[in-house]
Amino acid sequence: MRRTGRQTVDVNRRTMVVAGLAAASALLLGNGESFAQPIEKKGRVDRKEQKPVDSMIPGFSKVRLRETTFAPGSSSKAKMQNPMICECSQGSLEVTADDKKFTVKKGDVWTCSAGMVEAISNTGSTPGTMRVFDLLAS
Repeated sequence: MRRTGRQTVDVNRRTMVVAGLAAASALLLGNGESFAQPIEKKGRVDRKEQKPVDSMIPGFSKVRLRETTFAPGSSSKAKMQNPMICECSQGSLEVTADDKKFTVKKGDVWTCSAGMVEAISNTGSTPGTMRVFDLLAS
C-alpha cells in the first residue's frame, strides 16, 4: 500500500498491469486516429484493429489492439482464438464467458483464454465499446 495525500492507494500486480494497459492503450490509440479503417461493420457492431506489434511478454511474440463498439441492442459471440485482456472503455456491456455471466462498465478489465466462448451484448441505451489486447503466440 502506498499513501498519497489523504487517500490510500493499494498498488499490487493487478493494479500495475491495468496501469500498463492504460498507458499502452493511450500510446497506441493516441487521439483515436491511429486505428485502421473498420475491418468489419456487421449491422450495429463496428470492429477496428491495429496491426500486430512485437511483444516483450515471454511466450507471446506479438500483441494486437482491437476495438469493438456495440450499438444499443447489438451483440456478438465468438470462440477465442488466443488469450486476451479486455477493457470496457465506454458504456456498459453484458458478458457471458463460457457459463459465467457478468456486466462490465467503463474502466472494467477482464481476461479470456484461448478456446473460451464469449458472448457480448449491449442491453443499455448508449454505445458500449470494448478494447481487446490480443496476446499472440509465436
